[in-house]
Amino acid sequence: MKFMAIDTGKTKTVAMMFNSDLDILCSVSSGPADITLDEDVIKMNIKKAIDSCFRISGTDFKDVDLIVFSWAGLDTKRDFDIAWSHIRELGYPTEKIVVEHDAVTAFYAVTWGRPGVAVIAGTGAIAFGMNKYGHKARSSGWGWIIGDEGSASWIALQALNAASRAYDGRGCYTSLVDRIKTFYGADDLLDIVTYVYRMKPFDISRIAAIAMLVDAEAEKGDAVAREIMERAGLELALSAHNVAQKLNMVDDNIVVGGIGSVFRSKIVSRVFKDSIGRLLRNATLSEPIIGYKAVLGPAIIALHRLGIEISQTTVERIMKSIESSETVPVD
Repeated sequence: MKFMAIDTGKTKTVAMMFNSDLDILCSVSSGPADITLDEDVIKMNIKKAIDSCFRISGTDFKDVDLIVFSWAGLDTKRDFDIAWSHIRELGYPTEKIVVEHDAVTAFYAVTWGRPGVAVIAGTGAIAFGMNKYGHKARSSGWGWIIGDEGSASWIALQALNAASRAYDGRGCYTSLVDRIKTFYGADDLLDIVTYVYRMKPFDISRIAAIAMLVDAEAEKGDAVAREIMERAGLELALSAHNVAQKLNMVDDNIVVGGIGSVFRSKIVSRVFKDSIGRLLRNATLSEPIIGYKAVLGPAIIALHRLGIEISQTTVERIMKSIESSETVPVD
């Protein structure tokens, strides 16, 4: 048995191939393949990841039982249709491929398929859950213009707004003014208007990068930055609670967990954990999943599809393989 787990996102695409012992035969990363990107960019980066993985592992499609995609941005039926059209145009055998929204694969990474809720908080944010009857629900995930509360892009936009208010004298002092000036290499904060609005091509992930310095300033004691990070943690917990409400699981013994770079923040993780403890009292909170560990989701889905029982030992074996693997960037 061999299967491939692929995680596509706004910043990179990671592909890992596993054998029947759950050893990793290849681990590669290429550029982003979010469904909102240009068609040629998406297909190029998916092809790079898959073809490089085959080359490194010395395998071909005939040797692989299943390939599971965790694909960012698949919010509508049209999005899924576009994703499948890309796969067909690349000439890959669709009968061996499963395509899932990254929120669904995050759910499997967090819960292993058991009833519960997973909250993704990277560049964007979304919560997805499933109850014991197989009913599904989601919350947030409206994109950076409309929502995505608690995400890195949301944190960054809150910080930019707070800094602009402080600069004008309409808001409280915050060290974010100087940190954002340094981030953009600007002599005056007003100069960032040029950087932000004239960015070509526009890339929200480049703005979302500000979230890291917001967390750093919050840890140093800046009150404005700390309020933003604490609110992010609460917003993520509220999205999980909303999903649990929709699925009538508020009082159930469910699994809840976070996945994504925002959970690197100690402040966000603490507030998220405390809020889940209050909102979903019977929930078991799993440790945040960050970085390449996100491939765990599509890997677990592959095992489900291949009829392999998911146990603690199985998950630990996959995680050990992922953590010990060296992911090779491919051009």
